[in-house]
Amino acid sequence: MAAPKISERLREFTQPTGEEELLAVDYPRPRLRISPWQACAVAVILVVGVVAWLGINARSDESSGMPEPAAISGDSGTAPSAEPSEIIVSVIGEVAEPGLQTLEPGARVADALDAAQPLPGADTIALNHAQRFSDGQQLHILPSGAAPPPAPGEPAPADGNGISESGNSGSGASGVSLNNATAEELTELKGVGEVTAQAIVAYREEHGGFQDIEELLEVTGIGPAKLAQLKDQVQL
Repeated sequence: MAAPKISERLREFTQPTGEEELLAVDYPRPRLRISPWQACAVAVILVVGVVAWLGINARSDESSGMPEPAAISGDSGTAPSAEPSEIIVSVIGEVAEPGLQTLEPGARVADALDAAQPLPGADTIALNHAQRFSDGQQLHILPSGAAPPPAPGEPAPADGNGISESGNSGSGASGVSLNNATAEELTELKGVGEVTAQAIVAYREEHGGFQDIEELLEVTGIGPAKLAQLKDQVQL
């Protein structure tokens, strides 16, 4: 049997086989189609969102109160405390305005006398008018003819005239100072509890100190009977 010619074989390959119709498939269109400009818009939105998020985080770190590195590595020494704008001293005795006086820092005895206005019979000659005051001290002005003030370093005698530290009347008399004692010290008085002691301190702060022991009657919780009981235990 003779071999088929090449031309006949090629003709066989070019003849339709009936399978060509199977290749004509109508595929459905995709449900979601993203065009190039839409993809660019989504990318821009993502970039803007990331930048905004970084900015919000940076602001929250700044508001958290963390110290800057420069503040940490700076001078570790503590800053000097600011000088007080005023000092409060107590002036009692032979003065027209006894009680607490507010003075400038570095004030002297002469300034306290000007504020308290000594009475005509007050003995102010023995005082050192140039002596400086510090906050919380007390100046006791006595009438003329009283015992002179003690020398520096000596305890004050009875009715001694001069400056004393806070909590000490400077007169040497027995009794708790209504103008200087703390609430805890006031509770040591017979018949005075914590509530009454706080009321005494509140009255003192509101009125600038006691000018007379009888003013205790104006303190809440103190009547005539309790005043009579306290008179021998307290002083200005």
